[in-house]
Amino acid sequence: MLGIARLFRRQVSPAQESTVVTADTDRATPAGTETVLVVEDDRAVRLLFTKILQSAGYEVIACENGTLGLEAARNQIEKIDAVITDARMPGMQGPRLIARIRAMRPEIPAILVSGNPMDTDIDPTTVFLSKPISPGMLTRELRRLLHARM
Repeated sequence: MLGIARLFRRQVSPAQESTVVTADTDRATPAGTETVLVVEDDRAVRLLFTKILQSAGYEVIACENGTLGLEAARNQIEKIDAVITDARMPGMQGPRLIARIRAMRPEIPAILVSGNPMDTDIDPTTVFLSKPISPGMLTRELRRLLHARM
């Protein structure tokens, strides 16, 4: 999770310590109202992406693996406007998940994220972002994809 957003610790009292996540302030965060399916097996990253997107106005459906993400997509395919998924997860990998969702809705925008370089080909209509990802980068790239679809 370190590096996705700037993190620092501050002492609240000798008995307590809290972690504070600061926003990416290099540019204004693009706002949205669309629904985004976030599929990420790392709980901390999933929660961070969810918080970033919700604070930018998006509705988020968050799932912890590809199987649950595909099930959510099947149940709400008309509601989902974009997909953000980790590339490498136990079970169904991100590229396979995107392909399965696009079999139901070919035009759906997708962002594939990973902390590792991609060693497989991805669909040219899928954007690849390398972790760490700043909140501003995530929301700007999502907004760009959604705007391009219009």
